[in-house]
Amino acid sequence: MKKIYFSLVIVTLLAACKSKPVINEAKALNTAGIAAVGPYFTVDHKGNPVLCWSEQDGKDSLYRLKYAVYDQQKEQFGKAFTVPPSAGCGVSAESMAKIAFKDDGTVIAIFAKRFPNEKNPYAGAIYYSMSENEGKSWSDARFLHSDTSHTYGRSFFDVAKLKDGELAAVWLDGRYGKSIKGSALFFSRTEKGKGFATDYCLDKGTCECCRTDLLSDKDGNLHLAYRSIIFPNALSGKQVRDMVYKLSTDNGKTFTPAKLISNDNWEIEGCPHSGPSLAVANHTLQAVWFTAGGSSGLYATSAVDSGFRRRNLITASGKHPQMVALVDGKTAMVCEEAEEMEHEHMKMDHSKGGMMKHGPAGMSKIILRILKDGNQEKNIALTDGQQADNHAVLTPINQGLLVAWLREGTTGSTIYYAGLKQL
Repeated sequence: MKKIYFSLVIVTLLAACKSKPVINEAKALNTAGIAAVGPYFTVDHKGNPVLCWSEQDGKDSLYRLKYAVYDQQKEQFGKAFTVPPSAGCGVSAESMAKIAFKDDGTVIAIFAKRFPNEKNPYAGAIYYSMSENEGKSWSDARFLHSDTSHTYGRSFFDVAKLKDGELAAVWLDGRYGKSIKGSALFFSRTEKGKGFATDYCLDKGTCECCRTDLLSDKDGNLHLAYRSIIFPNALSGKQVRDMVYKLSTDNGKTFTPAKLISNDNWEIEGCPHSGPSLAVANHTLQAVWFTAGGSSGLYATSAVDSGFRRRNLITASGKHPQMVALVDGKTAMVCEEAEEMEHEHMKMDHSKGGMMKHGPAGMSKIILRILKDGNQEKNIALTDGQQADNHAVLTPINQGLLVAWLREGTTGSTIYYAGLKQL
């Protein structure tokens, strides 16, 4: 059986040291399927890091959601659990299947599937399944959304645990069809001892194919960022696609009006396929995102009482950033970088919404950056740029970080994981 791997690096953040980082010998981690995509990190109800991914079965060629808990003492992942109701799930790199844990230990899997044989090729639904016995058995798949029409697409979801121990989810929904430009943003949350309650609309006129980011901080605030379609008067009503932000301080019962993260004025008639990433460091909200409004690249900013600070260019060659807060008030960001950038800007019928599939990735480096107030302090290449490495994710561990990404190849994939010390 062919072995498929995720690229995985363990980055240990030690006390400040002037010497170069020391990378331990790489180790291999394999899976049993014929393909594995969509790495995503979360934490379980005990605070342990959890990696989930979608794995293709060689028997029926269907993808299924899997996850494994990371043992920080042994520095390895434990047994992989499979979510059977996820069979046939979508594998969009911007809308990977995900696992989340309630405080009571209930595991909830969220995944998207296409509706077969529909006129709209992007038509599909988002489902969830629950396990109340630590992944040993799972409920039948249920719709996440109240509208179950097969005409439209729903995808690009995110999930976060609320202060009360329940879960919140957001997603892009095409149920309004051609009556609006782009998609609509919907929200739902779980109830105690139950699944997700009735959803409601947060915004209309969002970009159709960029991932959303939902973040719950230690104070219980729920932060939400996404790419919106805007028609500024200063541009005579021309369409731009820029990042906006909403805040909830009551576990998702209400949200503030959308606020621009940055006035990029990116004029584009298509889907950038690159969403934002948020982190809260020292009680200050930080954001990173890609735009080609003005100079193309990855930008960072932080929130102030009046809105957000002026954007700061982090890299002109990065894509798909992901960021987490560190204990010292700094943030860590990973992304992929190639010498020649070819961003995926896909034109599509705005009434369709739905699930997209990316083409083959080009050769890229995975770069880790340590940021302070949006300014770069350290820059570490985790790969050499000779492989198709992309869509990196990361999560904090004791005195360090856990970083994972997808490496695509023609005959299979190989993983690296290693300790990186003396940063």
